[in-house]
Amino acid sequence: KVFYTHQGTFWMKSLPTLIKLAQQRLNNQRLRLVEFEKKDQELKQSIVTLRENLRFELERATQDSMLAAQYGRYSQQVESQIASIMVTFEENKKRLIREQDRLAVLFKEKKVLEIYQDEQHKKQIKEQSDKDQKNIDEIASRLKKRLG
Repeated sequence: KVFYTHQGTFWMKSLPTLIKLAQQRLNNQRLRLVEFEKKDQELKQSIVTLRENLRFELERATQDSMLAAQYGRYSQQVESQIASIMVTFEENKKRLIREQDRLAVLFKEKKVLEIYQDEQHKKQIKEQSDKDQKNIDEIASRLKKRLG
């Protein structure tokens, strides 16, 4: 996690840069997440395709005794491939969840910076408004003394 400290004007000038960097990290994390989601879909499709091929070969094996003898070995190979893909699928799913959590953390970090920037901006506006009011009050006081 990244913690920032207030360091006067340097902090205020660097805050937009920090927000841009946070946005860039967020965008990069979103891209990583898309990669994991894409892999997730590819693995699911591989399993579906293998199962469809297995059903197709079973139908062929029931119609041809020569294929029936070889179907058992083929079936074991395909089931082994499916089991291997399922392991990879579960590992990818865990990574996907971690990447989603990381995305949430990055989003929260960026939001904290944006909120702080908004608060600082409001503070600057109030300080300027107070300063302007003080100047107006001084001018009014001087005018009152002159006229008065």
